[in-house]
Amino acid sequence: MPNPLVSIIVPTYNRYKYLKECISSMLTIPSDDFEIVIQDNTEDNREIIAYLSKIEDQRIKYFHKKEHISVMENSDLAVKNSSGKYVCMIGDDDTVCSSILKAASYCEEHNFDSCCFFFPGFNWYDMTFEAKKEEANLFFDEKADGSTQLIDARKELLQSARQGGGLGNKMPRLYHGLVRRDCLDRIYQKVGSYFPGPSPDMANGTAVCLEAQKTVFISDYLIVSGYGHESARGEGNRGQHYGKLDEKPWLPKDILQRWNKEIPAIFSAETIIAQSMTEALKRFEANDVLKEFNYGNLYATFWWHHRDATNKMFLFLIKKPRRLLRFVQGVFRRQKERKAYFENYTAKGNYLEYPAIKSLTDAKSVTEELSAKITAYI
Repeated sequence: MPNPLVSIIVPTYNRYKYLKECISSMLTIPSDDFEIVIQDNTEDNREIIAYLSKIEDQRIKYFHKKEHISVMENSDLAVKNSSGKYVCMIGDDDTVCSSILKAASYCEEHNFDSCCFFFPGFNWYDMTFEAKKEEANLFFDEKADGSTQLIDARKELLQSARQGGGLGNKMPRLYHGLVRRDCLDRIYQKVGSYFPGPSPDMANGTAVCLEAQKTVFISDYLIVSGYGHESARGEGNRGQHYGKLDEKPWLPKDILQRWNKEIPAIFSAETIIAQSMTEALKRFEANDVLKEFNYGNLYATFWWHHRDATNKMFLFLIKKPRRLLRFVQGVFRRQKERKAYFENYTAKGNYLEYPAIKSLTDAKSVTEELSAKITAYI
């Protein structure tokens, strides 16, 4: 059997309540030109084995490693066990639309190494918020029109570094993106991992930006990004995505030893993204980009989101006067950026919401309908 056009890889750990619908929703895609690679690190996998035994579909490839490993290692195994010409990585609470095959065909025809795109968000039934409980819903931040745009990947990387890290919509990466296998292989040959940092999304995004020779942004919806109670966004909405580095079992065992000394040794979305980006840049010896990394923006963003950590942050800052200066500069800069962002966001008026959507499968159906109206890429 020839290699499929697309591999959808799903690293997972102990979240079968999401994974089962993730799988079933993707199996509704009427094509044999993709595979679903489940890379499971759950210790007791009897539940998913029982579920998969009832499904006769050769597009599913299931791999299990009982011994505990980091999310980086689990994600590496997922890529190694895939065989598609293009690879897309999603979480076990996400799903993929049939439009991903159309996009991959476009990329293959035009010789693109990577592709990025729009994707809506879906709040699962169990999603909770710090201030209130909201019903699950599907929401779109942008309206897709089928247009395409050549992307300067290194420029996107530099912009991210100057912001203190982060994945923008037009930053190529494997997580919620499409990457050609040849590009992934070059990354692995250089640094021994497809994910050279503790947070796979940012680490791989950095690597792809450094290695992708030709990248396109396609204004279409290819996946649905799910947000469950146990997801990083779920923790963030409850004010729980914050804590000690050595208490996060999915991180590498030597995380404290490898930690960048200019980043507060506190687990949060901001710090783990910054660590992943700077670590990947160091491993690639991309010093020209690394020197552009804006620690002041990182400090300001962290403090903005975690005011309860003010004392810890202050103790970190006063150890070096330049840190305190960077922090003050970052606060003023971030205030201006946030104001400009919200003004622009309100002016665009592209936000769409479907509050009655109750399941990931239904969210995928709505997204498929919207994507189907895009007949060709421009």
